[in-house]
Amino acid sequence: MLAFLVSSAAAEVLRHDFNNLDLEGWAISEDHQTVAIENGELIAGVPPPEPDITTLVLLPFKGMPASDYDVTVSVRLDLFVFQPIVANGAGIGLRGHSTEKFFGLVDNDKLQDPRSLSDLGYYFFIGQNTEGEWGVGASIWHIERVAVNAEGFIRGVFIENELLRFSPFDVKLGEWYRLRVIAEENLFRVFVNEEQMLGLRDVRYPEGIIYLSSGFGNLARFDDFEVTYNAPAAVQPQRKLTTMWSQIKRETQ
Repeated sequence: MLAFLVSSAAAEVLRHDFNNLDLEGWAISEDHQTVAIENGELIAGVPPPEPDITTLVLLPFKGMPASDYDVTVSVRLDLFVFQPIVANGAGIGLRGHSTEKFFGLVDNDKLQDPRSLSDLGYYFFIGQNTEGEWGVGASIWHIERVAVNAEGFIRGVFIENELLRFSPFDVKLGEWYRLRVIAEENLFRVFVNEEQMLGLRDVRYPEGIIYLSSGFGNLARFDDFEVTYNAPAAVQPQRKLTTMWSQIKRETQ
């Protein structure tokens, strides 16, 4: 059921319970089918991709202000592939722009190795760190090095995944967890089942998009997605744009 955005003068709220089989307004990162909706749940990694492929489901804000968020989603890992190189799991990604003059390094018209808007940014996940320890983590994808030729064209972009914080707990495959991330300027707080597990400050990405990810080679389920964000008064008239990608389930008693 498509309904109008629930909002107040101070905040905008988007919800999706995935009972609707349509993912209108969302974007899938891979060309091949890696996402399905079944029994009111979003399944990422269908069929399970190769271990070096990650499935991203992006929620673009389409020009809306997107610097502060309160994002919550239920997440369940059904299949997990250990990655000794990167911190890996299923979770919420936030805020990263990689297309605007490539962070000032070069002009876009000289960019021979373009990156997706979601390739760089923060990632808050339930899964394992590179030591194989289970828990909840916060990592960042950022540019480690750029190789440029004599004409100023990029020959290679080297991306690094850096684990910022990690809090161990006993994660069980097939069990649902409620993951929440609150981003306020450069402060991030991460909750699992309403308990705060992580807190950190980082200033590298001031704004961007939200995405859900199964991680590398994993099979994960998501449900009951909700994001609240503040919008200035000047943007309130654009509220109707969000109805294109907000599926809200009307609760019945």
